[in-house]
Amino acid sequence: MANALGAIGYYSARDNSPAGTRAIAFPNSRHREAGGTGTFDDPLTLAAGKGQMAVGTKVYVPDVQRYFVMEDLCSFCANGDILLWAGAATDSGVSACERSLTRNSLRRYEVDPPAGLPVAAGDLYQNGRCFTV
Repeated sequence: MANALGAIGYYSARDNSPAGTRAIAFPNSRHREAGGTGTFDDPLTLAAGKGQMAVGTKVYVPDVQRYFVMEDLCSFCANGDILLWAGAATDSGVSACERSLTRNSLRRYEVDPPAGLPVAAGDLYQNGRCFTV
């Protein structure tokens, strides 16, 4: 396990590329499209810059109490910056949720974390509600 620092942003089907889809750059045996539950065994999708981290790398983000796995690309991410999957929603509420979760400072996350860390499973935005700590 190693700590990392970076800007953490969020994305959803609403602002994915192509828009309205759950398409990911690296479909695999775990996920054919963006998703997951945020647990150690079923981490949510994350996107990182090309060459920034290996596909399949797991991270844990204490701010949102979920595990994520690198399986998508972020064209503007660099220097430890990552985008976390907020959910499959396409309504305007998911964009408001993404903005409310985004901080102006660099945030800590753990690379190759152990199992057993606190988890609040599920999408960060679901059923019209945004995750709060």
